Formats: sequence, C-alpha cells, structure tokens
Amino acid sequence: MALKLQILICTFGRRIENVDVAGMPLVDGVEYIVCCQNPDGLPLEGAAPALEARHDVRIAFFADRGLSINRNHALDIASAPYVMIADDDLSWDAEGLREVIRRFDADPALDILTTRAVMPERRVYPPDGHDLSRPWRFYSAISFEFTYRLAALRSHGLRFSPLAGIGAPVLGAGEEDLLLQRSLEAGLRGRFADIRVVTHDGPTTSVHSAADPRVIRALAAVARRRRGNIATLIRMPLMAWRVPAPFFSALRYLAEGFVYSLTHRSEL
Repeated sequence: MALKLQILICTFGRRIENVDVAGMPLVDGVEYIVCCQNPDGLPLEGAAPALEARHDVRIAFFADRGLSINRNHALDIASAPYVMIADDDLSWDAEGLREVIRRFDADPALDILTTRAVMPERRVYPPDGHDLSRPWRFYSAISFEFTYRLAALRSHGLRFSPLAGIGAPVLGAGEEDLLLQRSLEAGLRGRFADIRVVTHDGPTTSVHSAADPRVIRALAAVARRRRGNIATLIRMPLMAWRVPAPFFSALRYLAEGFVYSLTHRSEL
C-alpha cells in the first residue's frame, strides 16, 4: 500500500529513549516520523535502537528548542497525504489509524479530522461528523487528536506558531487551538470522527500545569482568537475563577495573555 499517513512524533533530548515502540503498530500505509530536539548536543545517535530497527520509522535531530518549532520541522519532513500530530508519550490503535485513512480517502474535501483519545480525564465530544467550524459546548480537541491533509496546510502556508506551546517565551500551550482557528478562517473543512485512535495514560500539559502562568496566559490568547476581544474580556473573571490559581494572580496572567495576543496577532 502506498504511503498514506505519517504520525509526527515530537520529543526532546533523552525522552527519545522512552518512546513506546510497542505502542506503534505496523500498519500498511502508515509511517512514524520522530523529530527530536537536542540543543545540548547529547550523544543520542543510537539511543533508541528499537526505533531505529523499524522500517516504518524515520528519526531526525534538531539543535533548537520549542515544541511548535519541532512540530514545524515534522511538517517540513512530511510527505504523506495525511499527517497526524503526536507526542512522545502515546500509543496508537491500528484499526483507528486505518479508519482515519478511510475517512480522508472517502471525502476529498476533508482537510482536518479530530478523533477521540483514550485518557484519564473526562472529556466532552461532539457527535460523529460534527463540523469543526461550529463550536460545541465544552469541546476542545487536544493536539494528538488532530490529523490534517498536508496539501491543505501547505497551500495556505499554515504552520504552528513558535510563540505558543511548550518552550515558547510567553504562551506555554494552545498551539493546536491557534492552528485550528487559522485553518478554519482560511477555509479548511474539518470534522470530528468518533474514532478511538490514540491512548494517553497521563495528564496533559493543560491539566498538570494548569496553574502555570504560561498556560494561563495561553487560555486568554486562545479565547481572544476564538471569541474576539469583547467576549473574552467579559468572560475573563469566570476564566480566572476556574483556574487552579489565586484569583487575582490568574486574572493578571489572563490579562497578560490577552494583551500579548493583541500585540502579536499576526504571528498567532
């Protein structure tokens, strides 16, 4: 079977040694690209022999920092029609991957597909086939629930913003939300598919780092991008109340994220 789907796994430093090879099923038409940032020059060549032994895995090293920068490296390397965003602490379901390919093959107008992840936190999902351009109450897809049609991203010059995500200077999360919003504004068509594709056993960044100022700032930046200035300002006290941080500290961080998203609107 021709190459159809590439799973873009981003990792950093020695974390490459912990990528779960057993959780990467061999599936016809699927390839795994592992992009590892190694700015400290650690001796990582040969550090993941199980990965290197796989014919369906490609590994690339980079000397920079920042998750969004690394995700863009993976997009630059990618060559398959469909690309799935991924992290280094996941495992995948073979039939779920096949179903993702089937959904894209069956709908040439489909540019974005979000799917269901198996994880400890309770999540809200819309019904199968839901149009992503229509907000669904309490639903927000996580980075590793996204698959894109690569040609659609490239034709519109869409990439992850280096100003958001782990390792970014101010906004420590939200890079996938910002990319989705820009993609929808550019006219890309997206749908939710009620398919279980990936398993994530631990808490996500937005959960284990929910009180981190960088993550709180990102909440406001994403909200302003989605809802607009006035609606976000009105909701900001409620957002601060919900954050697991002192109310006035959270409100300050939200305000900082709001202002940052205004002054860097063209880059986010």
